[in-house]
Amino acid sequence: MLSLLCCGVALSAQEPDAVVLSHEESFVLQSPVAGRHTVKASILVNNKDGLEQAEVGIYGDAFESLVSFSGEIVTPSGGRRKVRQKDLETFSVSTGLVGDNQLSYYCPLESCPFTFTYEYTVQYKNGVIVFPSFMPVTAEKVRLEKASFSLDVPEGTQLISFTANAGAEQVATAKGRSVHTWQVEGFAPVVYEHAMPALTELVPVVMTAPVQFKYSGTEGRQGNWREYGSWLYSLQKDAGELPPALSTRLHELTRDCPDTVSKVRAVYQFLRDNTRYINISLGLGGLKPMTATQVYDTGYGDCKALSNYMQAMLRSLGIPSDYYIIHTDRANLYPGYSTVGQMNHAMLAVPLPERKDTLFLECTNPAYPMGYRHSDAAGHQVVLIKPEGGELVRIGRYPDSLGHTRLRTQVSLAPDGSADLHIQRNLYLDDAEAYIGFGNRSFEDQSRQLASSMKLFYKNLKINSVKDNFDAYDGPGYCPEVGVDYSLETNVYATAGGDRLFVPLNPISRGLYFQKSARVNDLVLRGGFNLDDTIEVTLPEGYSIESLPEDLVLETDWGRFESRCYAGDGVVTVRQRLQLHPFRADKSRYGAYKDFAKKVNKAMDAKFVLKK
Repeated sequence: MLSLLCCGVALSAQEPDAVVLSHEESFVLQSPVAGRHTVKASILVNNKDGLEQAEVGIYGDAFESLVSFSGEIVTPSGGRRKVRQKDLETFSVSTGLVGDNQLSYYCPLESCPFTFTYEYTVQYKNGVIVFPSFMPVTAEKVRLEKASFSLDVPEGTQLISFTANAGAEQVATAKGRSVHTWQVEGFAPVVYEHAMPALTELVPVVMTAPVQFKYSGTEGRQGNWREYGSWLYSLQKDAGELPPALSTRLHELTRDCPDTVSKVRAVYQFLRDNTRYINISLGLGGLKPMTATQVYDTGYGDCKALSNYMQAMLRSLGIPSDYYIIHTDRANLYPGYSTVGQMNHAMLAVPLPERKDTLFLECTNPAYPMGYRHSDAAGHQVVLIKPEGGELVRIGRYPDSLGHTRLRTQVSLAPDGSADLHIQRNLYLDDAEAYIGFGNRSFEDQSRQLASSMKLFYKNLKINSVKDNFDAYDGPGYCPEVGVDYSLETNVYATAGGDRLFVPLNPISRGLYFQKSARVNDLVLRGGFNLDDTIEVTLPEGYSIESLPEDLVLETDWGRFESRCYAGDGVVTVRQRLQLHPFRADKSRYGAYKDFAKKVNKAMDAKFVLKK
């Protein structure tokens, strides 16, 4: 199934689920290692869908601790209920590159409507590397009446920032302090739709950080990626020592390897066989990795630790590599904002100048093919962490033509409309990712995955073979492929009516999603997609073709669709091809996209007619 996933928000004039009556945030940098963050908010919740905006989540760790919390819930009838700090639920959490040890959480469960007003203060300690992010709207269909964010720092403090939809920055200086303020008023509700612009394009956002910082006993600068990378490198330079026994073992393991690629493959397999991923965000806010020796001794690590471990093992063999940081959900980093706050993952890159290629290694999941630039990395900006500092680069994208699914379905149709099917499913590039490790899954999981894209009901599914080329890296043109050959039966392939059979053109693949409501966003297709279906239907004895649908070819700015039917020798062959490529269009053009999607779906759902 092709899914154009929800990935942002859009302006809407619909009745809001909630109204942010006021939202005030302030942060006072008391010293290079301490600060105080205060939030005051009042939210009118009109219905249960607006509860998300009323949720309160406060993170705490060795650098941030909740000092106070108070709140009150008021109902239209005048009822009042106090919410105290003891009412917050506390959970242990750890996410991304910088993990938090705990989350204090509260969500009011009163009958709607009600107004929830709260205030809390968080004390920063041990260092301040980024200031709190300001995002007063966190859910769809929420109207914002007024909000403000103030940042109070010593005069002369250099800042870097990223802002969107938050108004002009105002700066006032007095008594050796500078107060930076952003204000937002009358921000219209937003609503989630599929294939959207990024969230930060559409809601108020302010992200700020000091250029010079002190953090957990270290000092650094982040005026640009080179400065930030230099500091991050200093945290890792003493974490790459290997036990002598492991160095000896690696040299023995690669003794007969003829080149760098085969050595990397051997070490990558060693990583796959001897480690597992556990998210551990300890030490320096989760920025400093466990040492290579610790990973060797325990057999586990997080993305930082495993990437550092792989780098150390390659270094022991004289193979250079670059540790790098990345955001797996966003291809573009915020311009001019060179901080850790926008990264959530670490990986490893091994330059191969002799092949004019770079091996990108996903050390948290070595089941990924060696050298494959997977969908959470290809096309993304990343920061290579080198001795001389950070280097901002972009990982190359594959051509859209390489990512596709090809299906060949052979159907033996019976007079009662039942059928036996033999399907060959071949997947390439991104489409193959979901099938990594497919052969090792239970039969139930395999069946569920194969059937998830089909429109028909099946029985007696049998998997005949599974093959892939995941260990076949052969240079820059390498493209992962998976082939699954399987058979199944169905009682309802065609519909019988008198002396006729109404046979679907394509009961295997699903069509395109589109929304029926009016579009309020630009249309953003972020990735290309190619589907190639061939369905060969062997007619039951005694039946002939009465009618076939007309051929169809659709050409648009965002894609192409082709549907053709061929008849001959007791077989009807259906060929349907759908191609989409990355595209951004104004919302006014959504009608044309919807028309395209409707025609594609209609063609996929069409039938041809057989007569006895």
